[in-house]
Amino acid sequence: MAMLRDFPIYFGSEQIPRPIKWQEKYENVESVNSTEAGTDQVLVVRYGKLSVSAQFNCSSRWAAKFVTYAKGPIDVKAYDLETQDYKTRSMRLRNLQVTLEENSYNMDGTIGLYTVACSLEEY
Repeated sequence: MAMLRDFPIYFGSEQIPRPIKWQEKYENVESVNSTEAGTDQVLVVRYGKLSVSAQFNCSSRWAAKFVTYAKGPIDVKAYDLETQDYKTRSMRLRNLQVTLEENSYNMDGTIGLYTVACSLEEY
């Protein structure tokens, strides 16, 4: 039986560190107009547009990669609850926040440890 750990997240072809937080929000994109009779006329433009709030603990190398990912569109391959399998979505990384962890100044093998928080928005 498969487990969630069997579905690491990919940005493009690169497996990223496991998030400490991954919160998904699905929205329907609608156009709502009022008719002459006073009722709402709803046109659904899109179902299930995904937004993700994520947080990672990572090395300086990975923090720098997240800064690079924030500069352009990325294909995010992650587990999808509806299909129970991988799904790839074209997304943009927004609201990037990088925090240097306290007392990580003298770590060997990295230039500090960081907490990276961001949101991902599907195109």
